[in-house]
Amino acid sequence: MQIYFVRHGRTQYNLEHRFQGGGSDSPLLADGIAGAKAAGRYLADVRFARVFSSPQQRALDTAKYVVAENRWQPDVQLEAGLAEFNFGTWDGQRESEVEPQAYAQVLLHEPGNYDPQRAGGGDDYAGFVKRTTSAVKRLVEQNDPASDQAILVVSHGLVTTMTVKTLLGVPVAELRDPLDYQGQRLKTIGNGIVANDSLTVVETLDNQHFTLKKWNDTSFLTD
Repeated sequence: MQIYFVRHGRTQYNLEHRFQGGGSDSPLLADGIAGAKAAGRYLADVRFARVFSSPQQRALDTAKYVVAENRWQPDVQLEAGLAEFNFGTWDGQRESEVEPQAYAQVLLHEPGNYDPQRAGGGDDYAGFVKRTTSAVKRLVEQNDPASDQAILVVSHGLVTTMTVKTLLGVPVAELRDPLDYQGQRLKTIGNGIVANDSLTVVETLDNQHFTLKKWNDTSFLTD
């Protein structure tokens, strides 16, 4: 089975460099909507067994735009385990304005050392990726990992990036590091995550071992 991951389109909070996690939401910008539609056109001929979205509005809206372009227009099902990393009281605040500012750099660059109790509360990295990878594996199991039909997961920057890295065996301490895979350093955007509206694809036959087929692909946004 292949699992297609799409990150939601760009929002106002993305534009303003605010923490936008599990406790906050911001509407898609016009270019975020356009990107979601472009992703949908790119995936128009992929017949997904199921489509799953984070329950947060920016992801659900993106999923709806994507499936509206699909030949089969599958239903979108909400999956709570795909909600974004919760930044606690830092959610919705500008990254440059949270206090203590020095500890914000730990959040952004040192996941192995990050303690939410020293920040705004919310998630820690180990608990977060346990939640998201468990959700993805459960969805794969429900739809048969040996199936030749794919599933689509529409979620968030940290969900996509950290979940895929964890499935590939990257330890928590290295989740913000550049991803080196099969001799290539794969691109990310600020703070080591995938881009808005990007497509990442992984494959598994047994729900235990995962291989990367596509990473942070945004080529369709310029077509």
